[in-house]
Amino acid sequence: MATLSLAKSPSNTVFSLIAPWCISAILVASLVYLLHVLKETPEPPEATLVVRKLDVALPAPPPPPPPPMKSTSQSSEASQTSLNIAGLGDGPQVNYADKPKMTLPKVQSLALPEFTMDAKMIQQRLALDMPLMAVEKLDQVPQVVKQKYFPPPLSIRRKGIKRVSTEVELIIDQTGKPYIKRITDPVYPEMVEVIRNWVEHARFSIPKKDGKPVQAIYLYGIHFNYGR
Repeated sequence: MATLSLAKSPSNTVFSLIAPWCISAILVASLVYLLHVLKETPEPPEATLVVRKLDVALPAPPPPPPPPMKSTSQSSEASQTSLNIAGLGDGPQVNYADKPKMTLPKVQSLALPEFTMDAKMIQQRLALDMPLMAVEKLDQVPQVVKQKYFPPPLSIRRKGIKRVSTEVELIIDQTGKPYIKRITDPVYPEMVEVIRNWVEHARFSIPKKDGKPVQAIYLYGIHFNYGR
């Protein structure tokens, strides 16, 4: 019987010895490369939680309720005298007259009250009764027709003053009587009373407009001469 013997070549023997090592080396290299790639892959950033401080203003508390009102009940006192008309039939009858008559108390005499009217009240009354006309619009500027001399105050005489020129705003009515509306310049305070007395006793010519008496307003200068 003939036997067949196969002779192994040297190259096949070397390849069969080196092949397992090469495969192992390739696997190890692949694993190392894979680990390196995984290590280089960037990891996603972690989510950060931001905490912010918020100032919350609480609403003001409502005002306290008003104190309860104490209701004071006023007890009406019953009249001391009462009339019980129960059992009196239809009750008392009252007759009403068709035309009631008013009775007046009998008074023998009544004392009339005394009224005092100062210059301001008279001025107001004049202003309501008739409008004021400026002297420039009159037919003629009113002139003084009556006046009275009043001596100077003691303080004026001590100062040796011989002439005082004052200025006053007058209201002259339709009869020529003047009233003080405003003392614009008394020069000296003590001359105010002298000006009032002079105006009270003075008379002017009747102011007229188109020939009719009117009421006029006049800025008049009163000159007091004490050189006598």
